[in-house]
This record gives sequence, C-alpha cells and structure tokens, in this order.
Amino acid sequence: MILDRVPLKPLWAPSRSVVEQSNLKKFQNWLFVKKGLYFRDYHDLWDWSVTDIEDFWECIWSFCDIKTHSLYWDVVVTDKKELAKTQWFTGSTINYAEHIFRHKNSNKPAFLYQTEGEPLREFSWRDLEKQVASVAAYLRQVGVSKGDHVMGVLPNTPQSVVAFLATHAIGAIWSIFSPETDAKILNDRARTLSPKVVFVHSSATFKSTTKTVWVTPTGEDELHAETWTSVLKTPSTLLEFTHVPFAHPLWVSFLSFTPVTHSTGGTLLEHLRLLTIHQNFKQGDRVLWHDSSSSIAWQFSLSTLLTGAIPVFYDAPVHGSKGPLWESIDKNKINHFGCTAAFLTTIKSTPLPSYKFNALQSITTFDGPLSAEEFEWVYQQVKKDVWLVALSTHSYLGSSLVGGCPTLPVFAGEAQCVLLGCKSTKYPEKSQLIRQAWDNDLLAQPLPSLPYMK
Repeated sequence: MILDRVPLKPLWAPSRSVVEQSNLKKFQNWLFVKKGLYFRDYHDLWDWSVTDIEDFWECIWSFCDIKTHSLYWDVVVTDKKELAKTQWFTGSTINYAEHIFRHKNSNKPAFLYQTEGEPLREFSWRDLEKQVASVAAYLRQVGVSKGDHVMGVLPNTPQSVVAFLATHAIGAIWSIFSPETDAKILNDRARTLSPKVVFVHSSATFKSTTKTVWVTPTGEDELHAETWTSVLKTPSTLLEFTHVPFAHPLWVSFLSFTPVTHSTGGTLLEHLRLLTIHQNFKQGDRVLWHDSSSSIAWQFSLSTLLTGAIPVFYDAPVHGSKGPLWESIDKNKINHFGCTAAFLTTIKSTPLPSYKFNALQSITTFDGPLSAEEFEWVYQQVKKDVWLVALSTHSYLGSSLVGGCPTLPVFAGEAQCVLLGCKSTKYPEKSQLIRQAWDNDLLAQPLPSLPYMK
C-alpha cells in the first residue's frame, strides 16, 4: 500500500552523524572537491544525475575506482530507438572477480557462512583465492574458455561463491539455480544455456548429460568420479583474470522462460552505485541477504564483496522456520539484513523473541515495500532505531529504480527515493514505480545494467 499523502512524522530519520558519515555524503563531498559541483540536497543531486548522465556515470566510475586495463573511448553512446542497445564505456576491459579480490585482507574474512542449526564460520581471503585458482585451472583444463557457459545448481554455500568467481576469472558466463528447482525447469535451462560444465549439489534431483562436478556437504563422494574435492586438487599457479569488454556477459538469469544476460560492466557499475551509495555498505560491515540462490539476493550477496563489506551466506529453507535466522542476525552482529517483503509479512503473527539487534543498522525488502501498517510493525516489534529500506528490484534490470537514501527520513509504506541516474517519463513519481512490472518503456533514458542487446 502506498500512501497518497506524506505523514507529518517519519518513522525514522538519520542522525547528523549518520548523514555526515554516509557514503552518499562522501560522494557529494567528492563531487565538490573533484568536480566543483555543489548540491543542496538529495533531490538536487538526483536532478543532476538524470540531466547529465554521461558526467554522472563517469563520476560513479571514478568514485568507485573501477579498474580498466584499456582506456575507454566514450562513456555512453545512446541508441535513440532502443535504450538497451546503448553502449557504455566503449573500449574498456575489466574483470568483475578482480574487483572483488582487490579487497583481500589477511586481517578479516572474505565472507561468513552458516548452515541453519550450525555455527557461523569464516572463509578467509587466502582460502578463497586458493580455491578460485584451482577451480579456474580445472575449468581451463576441461576446455572452458571466454564466452562459454557454466551452470551451478547450488545453495547459499561457499562452493557457489568459489565456482562463480572461478568462472568469471576466466571470462566464462555463469548461471545459478537453487537445488530445490524442479528438474524439468533445470533441464530446460540447461538446453537453453548449453553449459560446458555444471556444478550440482548432491541434494538436487537434476541429472545432467554434460560434464558434471558433484558438490556434497561433507566434500566426500565415492559415487561420482568428478567431485568438488577432486576439482580443488587441480594444480594451479597464481590466480589470473581474463579481462573482458564492458558489455561481455557476466551471468544469465531467467524471467519465466526468457534468459536475460547481464553485462560485466553494467552489473559492476550498477551494484557499486546501489550498494555503496544507496545501501551505505562500508568496509567490514556484515550483510545478510536472505533468499534462495536463484534470486537477485544471491547476486547482491556476491556484489557486497565489491564494497569491502562482508557478506553472510545463510543456507536454510527460505520458507522454513524464521526463529534461527533472527537468532543468527542478533548473535552474529549482522549490520544489514535484506529479505523479501513476504518474509517479514509472514512473521507478523508470530511474536519475536526478545532480541536487541544492537548491531543491526538497516533492514531492506528487495521486492518492494511493506504496507504502512507493516512498516510500523517493524519499528514496534523488531527495532525502533533501524533504517527500513524499500528496494523494488526488477530481475530484468538486475537492480532497482527506487530504494533507500541514508540521508532521508523513512515514511510508512513508502520507498525513500528514485535512485540516482534513474528516470521514467511513464511513471514520474516514486510511488508509481514501486510495483510496476518491467517493460522497455519504463525508462526515459538508458542505464548501464540494462541487458545489452546485439
């Protein structure tokens, strides 16, 4: 439900210290120092971001320190007939996985992971780099190269992270599906993608006719010749990255039965803008996106690594008991929690245990907002001082048009803002953009994360 009028009193407003220390404020300060640009408030900043899109996206590129191995010729070359054919940062060559590994640090883990009912565990940067190098060497050994497809039927576990990073390290294209996905759907996806290699968790019913690596919880599997354990034994040298053009495919997701190809540069740039500036993720923050590996939440979990924050991969039935998850959020000091609106809606009827959530800074619903009443329930029953973000994602876009702003107040039932760089002439108000099904006429101008159309 979207309110037609703005309530007089917000449910939450950022303190002065939160505003001053936010990444959005840092971006505004950077614009003033580097470009001589001054903006009075968010709305003024947004207006510039959709008026001078070339300057805006080049500033995002510089502020987020995108690393290219060849100079780009143009920031944007717009196709006036089809926005999806717009070309971005032409001539640049990049690697998404390389941007993740520039945050490697021996003093903190790469990510955390937990299977429901078990303790939280750390995955070090050293182990991540070593395993990604071995899996990348295996993929090259069996003939996977730049532009080939690799498919994963995996849950929210470290193996899915390693397999993806190894896939993109060599310039191949990734697709992931939850082991709970129907076998017929998985077969249809495999026929569409024609993957060279499939990583399959032992809990899946899917049987592939292509080269398969079996992944088991224990790591041991005597029934299959090619296992995750055997792949990790592949000799490897230092991890090397294949640099690809901005528009090179990173991963393929599906809208119903339609494959949607997301570009490497578009995903990198869009997710850095979203997670750094709008979600306000900072170095060392603990971030848990809760949903299946088939959803956009898994993509956000991966891209959280781009920001220097620490993602927490939580493996549990999405529609199972909510108690252990809330306990984990409290006990393991999660700073940012993302979930579906339905997840929060379903727990309204069940009283929450008395958790304090001292570390919790934000809760994000990534499939749209809650109702006004549900907003109020969060502040009454979960935590009074928490930033509640309504991020209305579109799978086609791989991101959102509306979402959060760490310098603006939260009103019941509303997304805080239209995101920087996003403009729609069809639905000019943020309340109208929240639940709109995607169509190609939704945008008034191109975005880097629009699927690239040849």
